[in-house]
Amino acid sequence: MTIVTWTGLEVAALRAALRDTQVQFADRIGCSLEAVGKWERRGADITLGAKYSECMDTTRRRLDDEQRTRFEAARQDRAAALRISWGAISPGRNVDGHTESTEHSAPIVGVGPITDPVVSVDVDNDYVDTLRSRIRQLVDLDATFGGDQSSEFALQLFRSVHRKLGTVRCDPRIERELYAAAGEIGEVTGWLLYDAGEHELVRRVNNEALHLSRMAGDRSMELLTLQNMSMHAGSLGRPVEALRIARMVLETNRLSPRLEALFRIREARALAQAGDDTSAKRSFRRARSLYLDGTRDGDPAWAWWIDDRELAWHEAVIHSDCADWSKAADTFSASVEFTPHREIRSRYHHLAALFNAEIRAHAWHDAAGTIRRVVPLIDEIRSTRTATILLEAVGYLDTVEPAHSIRDETRQLRDVLAGAGYGR
Repeated sequence: MTIVTWTGLEVAALRAALRDTQVQFADRIGCSLEAVGKWERRGADITLGAKYSECMDTTRRRLDDEQRTRFEAARQDRAAALRISWGAISPGRNVDGHTESTEHSAPIVGVGPITDPVVSVDVDNDYVDTLRSRIRQLVDLDATFGGDQSSEFALQLFRSVHRKLGTVRCDPRIERELYAAAGEIGEVTGWLLYDAGEHELVRRVNNEALHLSRMAGDRSMELLTLQNMSMHAGSLGRPVEALRIARMVLETNRLSPRLEALFRIREARALAQAGDDTSAKRSFRRARSLYLDGTRDGDPAWAWWIDDRELAWHEAVIHSDCADWSKAADTFSASVEFTPHREIRSRYHHLAALFNAEIRAHAWHDAAGTIRRVVPLIDEIRSTRTATILLEAVGYLDTVEPAHSIRDETRQLRDVLAGAGYGR
């Protein structure tokens, strides 16, 4: 029997071979449900430690012939999923690549006419596993290509799953996991739509994702969606709404230090956007202290992304909201350096925010250098949210007298943005 390095991909394949739910698999291995979710969500990006690798080895040795065949097939399928092409024809385009009218398309959220019959095909555990795999694919697409394109795939999937929830029979034993998967797809879709600048859709999808997660009893995904909603409200210039969401969670939940840190950050961001700089900085200092307390075993699977980079990013944004542009530029610079090169979309966005801060701090030489790092990414990453930051920054230059050295650089930046379909 070949030796297996246990990453999240192999964990998912082993669970598929056993045909366990995540709950059943966690009980079999002797770990938490959150751990299984984290392993599968991170896929090849996480490698198990010795303790759980031994548990996986033992479980694998006990597989019968049929289960071993399923395991190897699932391993290959999941490895291929990391390289899968979503097709040359995106949703809303016909085979010639021309955009089709969406005037009479199905509603964004909804299960269709009330006359739809109940479909006789059952939704089973394999379907739920497929949804989990697609979530990982969407996250990978976002990290590589941005939200403008990946949000289309996510929205198409969310529409389909949402419709099935109202019209397709489901095995009662997996109903909660199905709703949990649907809620997570909604959360991811809402995030991608936010990156794509589709703000009305963001609010609708986030609300539906919150509803589905609550129906599933998935408290961790409910919290993640709520923090997304607070973030989005702030980005729309609604700091009072953003603050209320954050404080509602803080006042009504017993949170671990890492989760409280996240919602204290949201609180700080909202306070800064509302102009209360002193309270914002005090709240952020509290968030930093909580972050340093580390994680807990019961923290949700997604808590891993709250790291030094995220902390630096949010501190920089708070400095921006307080119009302290020199400090914002210094801290954005740190967040860029914390961002791995493989996370191309995040790096692009952090560089754009850095450029915006440098422009407003009149750090012309630094801004020119940042432009040269940003321009090559514009054609590769489709992110309306990031392009908007860049356009606002170059628009600011029209109100001041920049150094001559920055003018040619910004002219090229405008041209590349326009060529990519942003701006004029």
